[in-house]
Amino acid sequence: MSILKDDDQIQLIAYWLKTSKVENTEGSVNKEIIRYQLRMEFDVQDDEIVDKVYDAITE
Repeated sequence: MSILKDDDQIQLIAYWLKTSKVENTEGSVNKEIIRYQLRMEFDVQDDEIVDKVYDAITE
């Protein structure tokens, strides 16, 4: 998906997930939940994109 190739877009998606969809429990975030949300909301299945969004959320 080309919309998420840009780092700014990845940061926006990470912020959206962090603030509305993903719970940070005791400092940990479940990558499978992020993968699921990206697939459901944006039809993203690329592991590289999932990793980038995960890294942005856990920074």
